[in-house]
Amino acid sequence: MKKAIVLVGILFTFTLKAETVERALMKDYIPVSDRDYAYEVKTDKFEKVILDCGGFAGWMTFYRDSKVVHNIYMDTYTDCPRMHDFLNGSKENKLPVCLQVEGAPDKSRLTVSNEAADCQ
Repeated sequence: MKKAIVLVGILFTFTLKAETVERALMKDYIPVSDRDYAYEVKTDKFEKVILDCGGFAGWMTFYRDSKVVHNIYMDTYTDCPRMHDFLNGSKENKLPVCLQVEGAPDKSRLTVSNEAADCQ
């Protein structure tokens, strides 16, 4: 019985870890030099964040220690251009951008806002 309780506790811990909410404030937004329709979002929280709208499917991929920690699918014809317009417009207008990501690497959800307080 004790083994079952410990196992359930371990599984619960991994489930909680997989659903962690991470927030990052955008520091800069720049084109990726070697790819068309790809942009890097600079943050202090992630090693690299790439918005890639150049293929049949768009992605926003978050990296830490050279590994993918979150991967968000975006429709290339609607979601990706809207995200690019939001991030680029925020940069041009000097508005803060808070990126909030939650979920497991292959099932992450993304929320963005122009409220720096959302990242605290």
